[in-house]
Amino acid sequence: MPSRKRKREPERQAEEERSGAPVRSLWSGTITFGLVSIPVDLLTAVRPRRTAMKLVDTDGHALGRQYHCSKEGKKLDYDDLVRGYETDDGKMIVITDQEFESVAPEMSADIELRSFVPLDQVPPLYFQKPYFLAPAGKSAKAYVLLAETMKRTGRAAIGSFVMRGHEYLVAIVADNGVLRLDTLRYADEIRTPETIGLPKRPKAPAAKVTQFSKEIEALAHKELSVAELEDQEAKKLQSLVESKQKQRDDVIHPKGAEAAEESEAGDSAKVIDLMEVLRKSLSKSAVVRTAEASEPIDLAERRAQRAARSAAPKKKSASTKAKRKAPRKRARRS
Repeated sequence: MPSRKRKREPERQAEEERSGAPVRSLWSGTITFGLVSIPVDLLTAVRPRRTAMKLVDTDGHALGRQYHCSKEGKKLDYDDLVRGYETDDGKMIVITDQEFESVAPEMSADIELRSFVPLDQVPPLYFQKPYFLAPAGKSAKAYVLLAETMKRTGRAAIGSFVMRGHEYLVAIVADNGVLRLDTLRYADEIRTPETIGLPKRPKAPAAKVTQFSKEIEALAHKELSVAELEDQEAKKLQSLVESKQKQRDDVIHPKGAEAAEESEAGDSAKVIDLMEVLRKSLSKSAVVRTAEASEPIDLAERRAQRAARSAAPKKKSASTKAKRKAPRKRARRS
C-alpha cells in the first residue's frame, strides 16, 4: 500500500456553541458583484443538539480512533493512510496530496455572486446549512442597503466561495434585516422521486380531498409556535443527567477533578497551572501560546513550508559520523 506522511487534520470543536459562549467568526471575506464590495464575517447559525454524547470507558477516559487494514488485519498509523477514489466499477484510485492540491479550488477571500433569482425558485431540498453574515469594518451602510434591497425584490443571491480548502455553492437571502448565507447541495446530490422508485402519482378522489381538508382545518393555526420546535428529547436527557448527578449515580470523576474539588472545599490541595509548568519545563524565557492566541497560517505558506522540508537533505547526526570514522579494533589472536 503506498503511503505518504500527511499532517493530521484538527477535529472541529463545538464546545463554545454548546456552552452558549459568544460565537466566533469562521471566515472573513468580501461579498462582490459588479462594482460592489462588502466586507463580511461568517458565523454559524446553528449549534449541535444537546443529545450528543461521548464514548468513554468505565473510567471516563475518552476513546481514540484506530484504523485497521480489512485485508491484512494490521493496525495502521495516520501516516499510512492515503486518499482513495472509488470508481463506479469498484476500483480504487489512489490520489496523492500533490495531485489533490492541484485540483483544489484557488484560495480566495471573496463570495462571488453570479446571479440574483426569485427566492421561491430555489427548491428547499437544495438548502443545506445556514450561516449569518455580519458586516465587517465600515461596511454597515452597504450591508443594510443590500439586505433591504434583496428583501424588497424578494430575490436570493447565488454564488460561491472557498473555506478551509473547499468550494461551496451558496445562496444569500435577507432575513429580518440580516443577510443569511445557506450552503447549497449540488444538483448531482439531489435524488428525484423517479430515481428512488416512488410510484406514479394517481389522481386523488375529490371526496377524499374534502375529508382531508376538514381534518387539516381542525389543526390549523395562523402562526407557527416556536415551542413546537423545542427539542423534547434533549430536555428529558438533561433532566436525567441532573438527577443522576444529584444522586451521585454513575458519576465519573476524571483524573485531577478530585484535587480541584478538595481545593474548593478548603483542603491543602493546590491547583496547578499546567501552562506555567509547561513554560518552565521548556525554558525560563520560553513563551507558550495557545491555539486561540496563535495567528492562523496561510495555506500557501503552509504548502511552501512542507515543500521546503521535503526538499531539504536529511542531516546525519554527529554520533553516526563518529562511528563511521572510528577505526575498527582488530581481533586479538589467541
